[in-house]
Amino acid sequence: MLLQSLYGFAQNQKLFYNLPLQKRDVHVLIAIDGQGNLRSNTLIPLTQQDAKGKEHLGQEHLMPRFPGENNGGKAYFLAESSIAVLGRDKISGECISVDPKKGKNATKAFLHFWKQIQEGYSETKDFRLKALLEFRAKQIREVDGKIQTDLPFLKIEKNRKDEPELYGDVGTKKPVLVKKLTIAFSVDGQPLTLDNENDSLREYWFQKYAEGAFVDDKDGNEEQSGDFEIKPTMCLVTGETGIPIARSHKPKILGIPGLSSGGYLVSFAKEAPAFSSYGFEMGQNAPVCERVAASYALALNKILDDSDTHLNLGPLSVCFWARYNQKTSGLFNSLLNKAHPEQVKDFLTAPFSGISDREILRKEKLYTVAFKGNAGRVAVQYWLEQPLEVAQENFAQWWDHLQIISLYKQTNNAPPIYAIPVLARTTLRRTKEHKDDKLLGERIICLYQAALEKGRLPITLLKPILSEFHSALVKDDENNPLYPFSASRFALIKLILLRNPNRKEDDFMPTYELADTPDPAYNLGRLLSVFENLQDRYHNYERKGAGIVERYYGTASSAPASAFPLLCRLARHHLSKLKKGEKKDKAAAYAIEKNIADICSKFQPTVSGQPPVFPRILTLEDQGKFALGFYQQKAEPRRQATGQGVENNLNNSEEV
Repeated sequence: MLLQSLYGFAQNQKLFYNLPLQKRDVHVLIAIDGQGNLRSNTLIPLTQQDAKGKEHLGQEHLMPRFPGENNGGKAYFLAESSIAVLGRDKISGECISVDPKKGKNATKAFLHFWKQIQEGYSETKDFRLKALLEFRAKQIREVDGKIQTDLPFLKIEKNRKDEPELYGDVGTKKPVLVKKLTIAFSVDGQPLTLDNENDSLREYWFQKYAEGAFVDDKDGNEEQSGDFEIKPTMCLVTGETGIPIARSHKPKILGIPGLSSGGYLVSFAKEAPAFSSYGFEMGQNAPVCERVAASYALALNKILDDSDTHLNLGPLSVCFWARYNQKTSGLFNSLLNKAHPEQVKDFLTAPFSGISDREILRKEKLYTVAFKGNAGRVAVQYWLEQPLEVAQENFAQWWDHLQIISLYKQTNNAPPIYAIPVLARTTLRRTKEHKDDKLLGERIICLYQAALEKGRLPITLLKPILSEFHSALVKDDENNPLYPFSASRFALIKLILLRNPNRKEDDFMPTYELADTPDPAYNLGRLLSVFENLQDRYHNYERKGAGIVERYYGTASSAPASAFPLLCRLARHHLSKLKKGEKKDKAAAYAIEKNIADICSKFQPTVSGQPPVFPRILTLEDQGKFALGFYQQKAEPRRQATGQGVENNLNNSEEV
């Protein structure tokens, strides 16, 4: 079950212990001494380098997590915005009102920030908190009903719209906008954060957090309404009895596409407690204790924060993790979504190189879940728990079924042709804005099931793939390259045909390269490709305008009897002209003529001397075979020239 596996992950990673803490970006420090006096007339900037090596403002530190929900009028402990710390509006720089009725949330946040500092000092007598209180007494005053702060590092300047904005001096020529800053303190040269495990404030905050983390917050200081009575019962995950069931599953789950501020799992309305959907009372359909609720949320946040264990694909966020060896989950993520051939090769030859204990190997499981944001909720779209050995076997078959000859020249920086995101996009229509189609999530889930569970893909999926292929054939040009012969498209067609539930044992079996088969649809596709090559040779590969493929592909692939007699006559005309040309043209004409004859022999009529008999119509499945034959015949010369084979196709990559 999903919650149980996430709870196990949180236990292995010891996430619940550090629940009261979270990583936050702190941008600047106010430097004070032990008596609350300023040690610097500027803000102290905290900087770090991004992935490109460029320095930017902000450093990640372990800071107190907000207990419960910050739904306005409250502040984080130790670090906050200029409103909560200094009583200055972070945009205009104006001093806020000291009257909560006038200042509303701004004033409430300011009072709450300093109330927490006072409470912390009263309980711990920590000298750093005393220094903060001294700073407030000396630098922050109440005058005529407003907060007054005359600090040397703050100033108001006009922006381009001639509107006042609050800026902070960080010791550089250009001040920074305070509205973007999280402000903390430095006391006697030491930043006031909770990075140090031995910090005495950690123990205080852990106790403080436990007091307010699992209750439902109300705006302001209102008393709890008591509309819901939290009755002790049994936790669905741990089996413990007589303990309170979590009414709100906190903290929020972050990193889901479409939910910028995070969301809760399965909560059906923001007014209702988590897991109270479908007419059930609070907790009845998923009763878990507070520790489990917090643990699974922490586990998901850790998984979603790691690029090795999750990947956002359009509207979906897909996560992998393993019970024991987390490197395994990262490997599967990479194999399915990046499909680097060398990694796949290593995985298939030595799939469990990171696990030495065979008993652990037999017990190792791979967990896969896909989430989608939905009106403030985090909805589960796909969930799978399976032994690692089974996952490896299924992936090996998936990889084998996808293998196909590549027509284009391989490039190092192009998306891998067998990656699930690339395969999914071959089923969608390209738009000018390149926006994700609404069906993208559905298609991705379908492919995951095929890869991890040996799932079959519906034959109806061929229709959008073939439609987009036909459209790309017609519209493709140098100024608007649509790559109609992307190997990803035909690899997916091959997979669908191989896993067709209606396919009989003696039916056509698609292969990596050109197949020798009596299948009519496949051979018709091959024949059209040969006709196209003949036309191109006839025009010395300088043909302009629409050719036979652009004109006749749609009819040839659906109603061959209507198109191929005409194409055969046209081919005879082209062959006749080529045979009258130069020596190389004659040689090409005879080679192409032999190829046409070999394919047409598969359509011989029952009566000798009559022309080939072509099928009247082709089904959707046949049209998939037609497209595959067309593509593989077109790629055959390149395969012969480069010596491509299944063994060295692990290095396939191309423009898509």
